[in-house]
Amino acid sequence: MPRGNYIIQRSCEECGKIFTPPTLVSKYCCPACSKRAYKKRQIAKEKEAIRQALIRRIPSSKGYLTVKEAMLIYGISKDVLYRMIRQGLIPSYNFGQRLIRLSRQYMDEHFKTKAGSRKRKKEALSFEPKDCYTIGEIAKKFHINDSSVFKHIRRHSIPTRQIGNYVYVPKSEIHYCPVKVDK
Repeated sequence: MPRGNYIIQRSCEECGKIFTPPTLVSKYCCPACSKRAYKKRQIAKEKEAIRQALIRRIPSSKGYLTVKEAMLIYGISKDVLYRMIRQGLIPSYNFGQRLIRLSRQYMDEHFKTKAGSRKRKKEALSFEPKDCYTIGEIAKKFHINDSSVFKHIRRHSIPTRQIGNYVYVPKSEIHYCPVKVDK
């Protein structure tokens, strides 16, 4: 990673300690925090994979859900579901001990499925010159090199379009500067 002649202070995303990062993309103050954060991400990925596998096992034609199934599909905690059932906010049917069933149709109408199970459609971006910055304009605006702008664009998968000699980047995608220059 390139090192610059600027001084910035960041707080560690893991422990919250203030540190001077050696590169533009450093998020953690030390290797221990980096390893801890990596382990947390891996555990979260595994849990999400297990959750998705359990959701796939639930047939979509099933009219009534158990509390556990509703908890997985809609991302609502078990305690909240039971409280809402007790208060009468969710219609439920009790077929005996541990046999509470919730109407899937009612749940679909009143609750959104958990965000991880849906993919959002991307908005169509306008590449008209009036709606875009050139690479040079971005570099001047944020006081960084052209190469740093290109690396930032590649790192964050920001779409670009070349018209003639100029590379255009939508203004809506360049909304913050990763570096604050202190001279």
